[in-house]
Amino acid sequence: MRRFPFGQPATPRPPRVPVSSSAALLVLGVYPSALHVRWRRPDGVTVGALPVDDEPTVFWDGGDAASLIERWQQVVGWTEQWGSVTAAGGNGSSGRHVVNHVLKPLGIAAQQAYFTDCLPTYFIKSGENSQMTAIRDRYEPFAVAQRPRLPRADLPVRPSARDLVHRAVAEEGPILRARIAEAAAPVMVTLGQEAADVLAELAGVDRVLLTPGADYGRARTVVVAGLRTQWIPLVHPGNRSARWRHRHQQWVRAVGTAGY
Repeated sequence: MRRFPFGQPATPRPPRVPVSSSAALLVLGVYPSALHVRWRRPDGVTVGALPVDDEPTVFWDGGDAASLIERWQQVVGWTEQWGSVTAAGGNGSSGRHVVNHVLKPLGIAAQQAYFTDCLPTYFIKSGENSQMTAIRDRYEPFAVAQRPRLPRADLPVRPSARDLVHRAVAEEGPILRARIAEAAAPVMVTLGQEAADVLAELAGVDRVLLTPGADYGRARTVVVAGLRTQWIPLVHPGNRSARWRHRHQQWVRAVGTAGY
């Protein structure tokens, strides 16, 4: 079983379903996030955002992070010899973005939406100053030095975009089709190029290349799992480039004027 730093298991995350039996909209992300903490070791070394547990629900908005961290500390048996932790600043950022900059412009409450991801488990990013580096260089040596030793972290590294799409279609395709049918939403939003590519594969339509041009956010009619729906391909919340932020805000204003 895959494990986070300090020992919590990383598990496949179920969808987040609407409060009523039918969904007004389905949101398809790439993969779930995690509960992150700001960890200060006893020697003063600090990790600004260390993933330590599954997020409570997919597209979590970061609410009640302090209480969740307190409960997590109780579960892992936190001691002062491990240092101190507080909530990391980025918890729930994707969930908040989707509610404020996707659902609200479309006139849909979070309680009306069905949320799921292409792949159901959390991945860490590689590269310099990445989560993988922080775990390898700051958590693992510390964990080995403790008596008794802390559990080894074992989280999968984010696949390449091509591999992620291939895995999602090959491994999760039937599950995703079943979730789309279950949601029966008249509108679907994909977040990011990988999610758009996965949906295009499931629907058997041409790939939609996301660009910040005039065609961004245009609704397309597709049929998936026997369901005829409007598909709106949007940029991923994690894309923080100024050009994309500006283009998405233009889409938000246009939706507020025209509606769907």
